[in-house]
Parts: sequence; C-alpha cells; structure tokens
Amino acid sequence: MKSKQVLFLFGMLVFLSSCSETKSDSNRAKVDLIIYNAKVTTLDADNPSATAVSISNGKITSVGISDEILKLKTDSTIIIDAKGRRLIPGLNDSHSHFLRAGTSYTRELRWDGVPSLKIGLEMIKKQAAITPKGEWVRVIGGWTPWQFEEKRLPTPEELTAIAPETPVYIQYFYSAAIMNKKALEALAINSSAQDPMGGKIVRDKQGNPTGLFLATPHPKIFYSYIDNLPKASLEVQKNSTIIMFNELVKYGLTSVIDAGGGGFEYPGGYEASIQLAKEGKLVTRVSFLLFSQHPGKELEDYTKWTTENKVGENLDDHKEHGFELDGGGEYVLWKAGDFENFRSARFELDADMEEKMEPILTLMIKKRWPFRIHSTYNESITRLLNVIEKVNKETPLNGLRWSIEHAETLKEENIDRIKLLGGGVAVQDRMVFLGDDYLERYGKDAAASSPPIKMLLKKGVPVGMGTDATRGSSFNPWVGIHWLVTGKTAAGQIHLSSENLLTREEAIMIYSLGSAWFSQEEDVKGKIKTGQLADVVLLSQDVMTIPEDDIKQIQSTLTIVNGKIVYASDDYKEYKIISSEIQPEWSPLKTFGSYYYQPK
Repeated sequence: MKSKQVLFLFGMLVFLSSCSETKSDSNRAKVDLIIYNAKVTTLDADNPSATAVSISNGKITSVGISDEILKLKTDSTIIIDAKGRRLIPGLNDSHSHFLRAGTSYTRELRWDGVPSLKIGLEMIKKQAAITPKGEWVRVIGGWTPWQFEEKRLPTPEELTAIAPETPVYIQYFYSAAIMNKKALEALAINSSAQDPMGGKIVRDKQGNPTGLFLATPHPKIFYSYIDNLPKASLEVQKNSTIIMFNELVKYGLTSVIDAGGGGFEYPGGYEASIQLAKEGKLVTRVSFLLFSQHPGKELEDYTKWTTENKVGENLDDHKEHGFELDGGGEYVLWKAGDFENFRSARFELDADMEEKMEPILTLMIKKRWPFRIHSTYNESITRLLNVIEKVNKETPLNGLRWSIEHAETLKEENIDRIKLLGGGVAVQDRMVFLGDDYLERYGKDAAASSPPIKMLLKKGVPVGMGTDATRGSSFNPWVGIHWLVTGKTAAGQIHLSSENLLTREEAIMIYSLGSAWFSQEEDVKGKIKTGQLADVVLLSQDVMTIPEDDIKQIQSTLTIVNGKIVYASDDYKEYKIISSEIQPEWSPLKTFGSYYYQPK
C-alpha cells in the first residue's frame, strides 16, 4: 500500500505540475513579432542600445538582450533574425507634399539621383516614345542641375530635339521650368502671352517664348502651368498614391506630415488619399495640414474648416494615429509666404501682411488649431513673430503647437523669440538642391549656418527634419541625413560649417523623435521603447559606421509600421509584400523606377 500511495502521490505531483505549466503557457502574453541579433538605436536615454525588440498589438512590448527577449516567443510569434543589422525608429518626414504628389506620381519621370544631364535626356527620349498622344512627359522636382556633371539646366531646344511630338515639362524647384515646342503649342503659349506676377517668360529677339520660364521670384507661373497638365482618373490617382507610399517605406519612412500645397484643394483634392485611409491602404501614418488656395480669402477658408473639422480625428480605423488632420498651413496667408528661389533677389512681403495675418492667427488660437507658416528668410520671420507676439498678448497660445517651416536664414535673436513663444522649426534638406545657388548669391559665410540647426537644438527649440518633396526635393530621406552629417550640397560643396553639423544619431533623432513633436505625437513614437507605437526600420547598411558618402545609398531591408511588416527586401523575401500593378501602363516608373542608382 505504501508503495502504491507513493506512486499515486508522485503521479499527482507530475499532473499538477503539468497543469501549472500549461496554464502558465496559456496565460503568457501573446507576442506578435520579435527582432533579435540587431544593433538597436533606441533614442531612449534610459536604455540607449539593445539587441532585440518584441512587438504586440501594434506596440513595442519589450526592448533588451536577444536571449531574454527570445524567451517571450510563442508558437505564433514571427521571429526576425536581424543578422547584426542596425534597427532604428521609423523615420518621420516633418514637412512633405506626398498627398498631392500621390495623385500624379506614377505619371512623372523622376530625375532623383541622376548623375548627368545626358542620362536625364536619354530617359526623356525613351519615355516620349511610349507616352500616348494627349499625355505629357513631366519631370517635376527631386533634382537640381547641380547634381549633373554638366552643372546646367536642359535647354528647350534639347527637349524639342529628343521629343518633337510629345509635350515635355521640366521644373527645377520653384526657380525655373523648361518646355519643348509641343508643350508651348499645347498650352497656347505664344508671343501674345503675358508675364504673370513675379514670373518671366524668356523670349527670343522676335518676342516669341523660347520655352524657358523663370520665377523672379514668385512661383505662381509654375502653379498655373502644372494645373493645366492632364489629370488622372480617381482610380489611377488611388493606384498612384499606393505606389508612392509603398516606395516611402522602402526608404524607412513610417510617418509623414503633409503640408498641403498649391493647387491642392480640400476636400476635393484629398479624395484619393481619404478613400485609401478609410480602406486601410496607406502603409505609413499621415498627419495633414489644410493649405488655403484662395489668396485674399484665407480667413474665410479657415473659418469654415475650423468649424467643420476636428483636429486629431483619425480617419483610418485600421491603426491608431493613422490618418489625422493636424491643423493649418503651410500657407495660412499667401501674403506671408516668401520663396526659396536663390537665383533671384529676396522676396519682400507686402506691407499689409501683418494686418491680414492677425485675424487668422487669432482664429487658430481660439479654435486650438495648430498652425505652421512657410518662411525662408529671417527678415520675413521677424515680421511674422511680431504678429504672433501681438496676438499672443490678447489671445494666449497657452501651449498650442505652431512652427516656422524651412527657416534657412533664421538668426539667433528670432530663435530666442520662437522658443519663448513655444514654437518649433521644421527644416528640410532643400539646401542640398538649392545650396549651390545660395553660395553663388550670398557666399560661404552666410551659408555656414543656413539653416542654424545646431543652435536650434542647443537652445532647446523643437526641430523636425523633412524633405519638402516632391516638387521641391527628393522623397529620399537619406539624402537629407547625409546632408545633416556632411553639410554637402548636390555639387559636393560643403556649405554648412563644422559647428553646424550633426552626429549620425542626432540626424536620426530629428528625423524621428524630433519630427513627432510637430504632430503632437512625441509621447507615442520616435523611440524604440516599451509602450511606443511599433514603427521600426532595419537598415541595409549601418548608418553609424559606414563612410559618410555611403549614407545616401541606405535603404530599408525591413520596415514595420503598427507592428506589421509593410516592406521587405530580398534579404527577407518570405515577408515580401505583393505590390499593386502600376497604372497607367506607360508609367515612367515601370521603365526607370523612382530613384537612380549608378551601376557599380
């Protein structure tokens, strides 16, 4: 009996132990995904580096050592071996125009990264041969003549020679545009055409337009021409927007802040992106601003918008912080906008700017709408700050988020004023594309701190990094990170002083955590930290150790947004996402892609 009792008791203990283990396993928190064997840049001061991360329900649940994090896995956990690669927080473009760009992206030829004008012209010739009648070859933004070996713009004659039967429109930032003869005919631009305000139609000796158009310095001349180019159907616009955002995550962008843009009406122009957001088909998070399209009627627009729309309302039910209205800008008043055309003299704001701006800012503050104001020059910023300070005395900001966008020539006195008023400064990599023009006009001393990023950080002013893509700079964030670290323009000239350069970690920080401040999300994204939104990027090369000039070549090997893999390179082909078929059939992206990399 005793031996039987002992055996019985032993069996019961084994059974109870088994039950306990089973219960423990069933109660273990479900872990959706683990990345291990990584070099993790967390941007969390309390835990600056790690080798592994776990993710559940769209949030980061633990950050630590690979052996410990791997103990959290369950049978359903996706396990990613980073193979020693660098893992960083998802990048966040603090100032872009991707919603507008998405409507035409698949119908544009991109010169981003093209090293010579000769190659660029060959691309146009090939594209013209397959572009159907009634459509155009268009190159709008993402390039500068300074990136070319030839260091010059194409001529109208060159465009006519390679595309005699297809309209061609090329635009360099908001400085110059070039068209061939077929384009002039299509837009009926002839000897009787009048120069628009702030613009110049270059003419031959007989008074006929040559095909070269200049902003001197107002960009309105380009808005009107772009608006007259053929439009895509809504379905093509939706496809185009999907293709664009799928490209952004390939470069590590997991969030963008969209600044509206000229010619981009709300809500009509936003129909494609709003539909996609509601369908859960935009892979990044988007915060967007409303940009008034009607000079002289801005107060009317914002009175209507602040009455009918709620800031912070999420239109994407598929993820937290998915697609949200974030306020007004970047043009809250057309009279307040100066222009970054450094081939022309500085634009002087109208004398009545302050009078027109005051009631708009008063409305914004009363309605608790964040606002963001485009301003390139310190002289313009001085006048804008005078208005903000005046309004703040009667209608206090009380912590309302606001910012100056671009601020290339911002000076210390105005930095102090911005900080006192609780504002931020969103900077972009525009000087990669325009810095050579700036150096020619203003010289090295002026360029050395344009913009003064290091001083802004030292003084504790919130700073976010972005592109101003796509009619301006390229969409590629690594071009900007390379610039922050090296200070180099597209021509390879160093324009930023060594005192104004950032470390590689600082550059990543203002492109992630820094930018999150501008959409009031710094508490939920921008770090790899427990409780943060699970937006992370595994890099193709280690940004912290590779040679400086190789930074421009970095892409993502794996991009995760909201805890889900949204992009995977061939290194992780088992997780690759099936891409939508590009529309239209003749899209330049099918032939040339979106970014040119020189063959090695």
